[in-house]
Amino acid sequence: MIETSGAEVLANRERLLKALPSGEGLHGIITTDRADGLLYVLSRYEDPEWWLPKSKSTANRNDADRKLNFARITGEQLRFEAKIILARSIWRERELSNGTIKALFGDLVCWLNWLHEQGISTQEKVTPLVAARYVEFVHRLTSAKRPFNPLASQTKAHKFFAVERCWQLLRDTPSAFGHPWPESSAVSLAGHKQSTKAKTKIIPDNILRHLFQHAESLLGQADILLAHRDALADFKPCSEKRTTQASEMSRYLKSRGWDSGLGALNSTFLDLRDGCFVIILAATGIRAHELGNIRRDQWHSEVRDGERFYFLGSRSDKTYAGETSWLCPEIAIRAVKVLERLSEPLQTELEQALRAAEASGDLKEVTRLRQCSGCIGLTKGGGKRNCITVLSGPTLNKRLRMFAKNLGTDWKLASHQFRRTFANYVVHHKLGDLRYLRDHFKHWSLDMTVLYAMNEAQDLELYDEIYAAFDGKRQAIVGHWLEPDTLLSGGMAGHIRQMRSRSEEVRTYKDRKEMIQAISELVFLRSTGIAWCTNDTGVDCAGGQCEDCEHGCIDDTHKPFWEGLYLQQIELRQIDDLDDSGSKTVERTMERCEKVLTDLGFDINRLKEQVADVEAI
Repeated sequence: MIETSGAEVLANRERLLKALPSGEGLHGIITTDRADGLLYVLSRYEDPEWWLPKSKSTANRNDADRKLNFARITGEQLRFEAKIILARSIWRERELSNGTIKALFGDLVCWLNWLHEQGISTQEKVTPLVAARYVEFVHRLTSAKRPFNPLASQTKAHKFFAVERCWQLLRDTPSAFGHPWPESSAVSLAGHKQSTKAKTKIIPDNILRHLFQHAESLLGQADILLAHRDALADFKPCSEKRTTQASEMSRYLKSRGWDSGLGALNSTFLDLRDGCFVIILAATGIRAHELGNIRRDQWHSEVRDGERFYFLGSRSDKTYAGETSWLCPEIAIRAVKVLERLSEPLQTELEQALRAAEASGDLKEVTRLRQCSGCIGLTKGGGKRNCITVLSGPTLNKRLRMFAKNLGTDWKLASHQFRRTFANYVVHHKLGDLRYLRDHFKHWSLDMTVLYAMNEAQDLELYDEIYAAFDGKRQAIVGHWLEPDTLLSGGMAGHIRQMRSRSEEVRTYKDRKEMIQAISELVFLRSTGIAWCTNDTGVDCAGGQCEDCEHGCIDDTHKPFWEGLYLQQIELRQIDDLDDSGSKTVERTMERCEKVLTDLGFDINRLKEQVADVEAI
């Protein structure tokens, strides 16, 4: 490992940038990293492999994701040109993440190897005709995961973007070529259409309920399971044979009340870990790498107005937000504490490896281990080294899919689905739709500005996603009101009907979607349980009389409530010792229900006949 200084790195960079156009003197430092305050060289320009800085990768990314192996490119001149493009991408665009650079490298490999197969040894010979043939080639490619399916349009666009980047970054070199498609663009050639519709699927209610209940059940067993593990760590088998030792351990566990054997216990620990991940992802909306960045004791709580609020901390690398925190329910903190205990043996092993790396002066390994140290998602990596690392994003998704499969569901579960599902649940909770996780989202019914004020270090982008989900839900509700056949009740129903007729006469919007979007932005919306309230002042509230309030709108989603309320009043009316005041209250409530249900298309007379027949019996 070669130490260096910032001045030397900058001098190398300036010299190399000036040398790139001529192609002479291309040697020197290309990437560096830092450990214990020391700057050291990761890769040099002339190396056949370049390593991207570990410090610019999230802890849960595999080391292989940082390697650019130029041996993958066939043809010496094409490899030479690829290095120019990558060097300029790394140096001139600091906002590019390691993942983006690695993806660009993969697209360059595809383009340059195709050129070599066509007998083209340098990009200097690329013409619009050559580029057009490459477009046809890409359109014939199929997905690696789904061999019979063509590439997604976005994937094609990225491959074409790589060609455009070559054109841009080689213009001052001998390998320069003209614009690959003068009359078109990468997006147009790929047939990619930007869509405002979210691609990430929301986890269905019944599946999330099943996952969360199972995870919560495992969390409840954590103390017993970890007690078995700790006792097993102190147990000393008599035999020296490993197979016999395993049998002794199984018998010892059985004496403690665990009858399923050693293998089943280890498997249950994995399920417990994965269940904790499910709870944290579902109850906070954090990303996979933010989950991987959670460290021991990185949470706190505050008491406000007699109620305790919990905050989970981590580091967010995607938006360069740095140290961030998320408002969360207590169960998420319980899951974090269990993960801390589960990872204790690996943390101890990691500290030993870190001391050994420091003693040997292996700064690269020191950097890697320091980034993993204290993380609650530690695991043993595969391969010959079997080193300790943070559970990677792909491995996390694999474990989540296995967790779901073991519960009998065929839903292709992925970590990024939890973020959008979280935002969706928060919005539905705020709008009165009480779902299975309602207790875990109680704080999110507070005003957003209050939550900002409680902790400025929170994940602000998550608030944007919640607002986007709320805006989509609000547009859906308002759009439903404006449908000509939607039956409405409440004091605001007449105004909405007038708006329907005006919207047909006055064409002030490009289309109906634009009209709904514009109108919904003017509507304050909250749920009262029996109606939608549009009163944004908080004064002049009808106090539960939403059907007569000018701000209240009742649609068919509230029909089951009013029907149930009506049937309850019929039961109350049959009470023998109901006094005069109670009887009048019941009759008034029945009149309210009858009016609303009639407005919503309910045959109230038929219901009365059915009730009369039951009472006669």
